Amino acid sequence: MMDLAEIRKKAKTRPKSGGQVQIAEAKPALRAAVSIQGSPVGQETSPPVVQFSSCQPQLSMEDPLEALFNFRPDVALASEESYLQTLRAQDEEKAEVLCEWLTFRLGSEEYALDIAGVSEIIKLREITDIPRVPEFILGIISLRGIIVPIFDLKKRLKLGAGELTPASRIIVCQRGERSAGLLVDSITQVVRIPAGGVEPPPPVLSGVDRELLEGVGRIQGRMLILLDLANVLNAELN
Repeated sequence: MMDLAEIRKKAKTRPKSGGQVQIAEAKPALRAAVSIQGSPVGQETSPPVVQFSSCQPQLSMEDPLEALFNFRPDVALASEESYLQTLRAQDEEKAEVLCEWLTFRLGSEEYALDIAGVSEIIKLREITDIPRVPEFILGIISLRGIIVPIFDLKKRLKLGAGELTPASRIIVCQRGERSAGLLVDSITQVVRIPAGGVEPPPPVLSGVDRELLEGVGRIQGRMLILLDLANVLNAELN
């Protein structure tokens, strides 16, 4: 057992609880981030003030609306002019798609008329002859009280005389003030041809032959001869 003298001796050498703290023994990273201001450690003064450097995030004072519009400065809003140009391009594309043609046969060739000038298609009926008219005019018919001249389209295009068969049809057309029924060998179908798919008439044609054609259309590997309806209906052009 220890006597009283040894106990007093050990008590004198033990450090007091309020002794000085050795900050030099702290880790270097902590010493760099923390600084203690105030009185030296160990004195009974106000608690030390601890400051943290470069540890707290900086709050932005930028306006939220400004931040929203500046988020993608490289993206520009569409102007009214560019918007209208897009609409016009779409309208032109639709107009090309909606260009419809009625196709029919004359002999072994396939022809077409702009369907906008076609009123109706009827079967053969009695045709009344009239004197002193061009050879391609077969006569006239009464269609719901309206007198309509009938053209033999083969003769009109100088392809010979048309043949009357059960498949023959009369295409009643109107362009401006002119109207007539065009006798054809048979009706094929209605097709849509873009404006870019129409080629001008062949350069070998000239005069009346060229004026009666609007161009040549190609669709699904087929070649269609497109007629100029206004000139076809003009009986004075022969």
